[in-house]
Amino acid sequence: MRLALLSDLHFGRASPELVPPLLAALERAAPDHIVIAGDFVQRARASQYDMARSFVDRLPAPWLAVPGNHDIPLFNLLARLAWPRRAYRRWIADDTEPMLVTASCAILGLDTTHRWSRQGGRVDPAQIERVAGFIREHAADRVVLIAAHHPFHQGAEIAKKLMRGAPRALEAWAEAGPHVILTGHLHRWLVEPFVSRKNRSATLQVHCGTGLSTRLRGEPNEFALIEIHDHAVEIRRMVAESAETGFDAAGRWCFVIEAGDWALSED
Repeated sequence: MRLALLSDLHFGRASPELVPPLLAALERAAPDHIVIAGDFVQRARASQYDMARSFVDRLPAPWLAVPGNHDIPLFNLLARLAWPRRAYRRWIADDTEPMLVTASCAILGLDTTHRWSRQGGRVDPAQIERVAGFIREHAADRVVLIAAHHPFHQGAEIAKKLMRGAPRALEAWAEAGPHVILTGHLHRWLVEPFVSRKNRSATLQVHCGTGLSTRLRGEPNEFALIEIHDHAVEIRRMVAESAETGFDAAGRWCFVIEAGDWALSED
């Protein structure tokens, strides 16, 4: 199984010249499915969602997605309070927490957006328990992947606040079994197992940077390719230094599940 992970497209503040190279790179990679970890648009306006819809309609593989904080209205307070996900559901997908189960992997989307938060996110107790049950159900036979916009762990140098409920979620999910968390939001790349307070490294986190946004924060535009082999994953970082050069591989990480935890592989 080959997956592509995109995040933070930010139509409305995207580089239009990068759209053809990104679509071409995805066509060459030939993923079985594409996961999009939120922030399709910059300000949840219809004109921006129209561009995002045109992009996903051109994707070369089936896709599933979750919303990001930019996908709910910021300045239209009535819409933000009463119908925060209405535009997302109209233009992108009605289901904000999609699920896909195949012979080799199980993917669950998690909606971490919150109408009362301009930037941050939240994972509530019901979501935590549902994901834990999903991991327990599938981890023995498949690689389990959780897709969300907001990260569940980040370095001390990150100015953005960690979302509410994240530490509790990581503890509960580490007890449930090994899994991979796919996120965006930070516009930076990070691949590493997270060690919980109970000394478990059952969570492999993949933070992907922005696919198209001009808000690069010192990082290039990028996406990730994830190959799933039995109880192992191979992650490739695909980076665009410019629209002319397109997206090329810029790093490779391999991890295997050993005794219920993730370990770096030499392969």
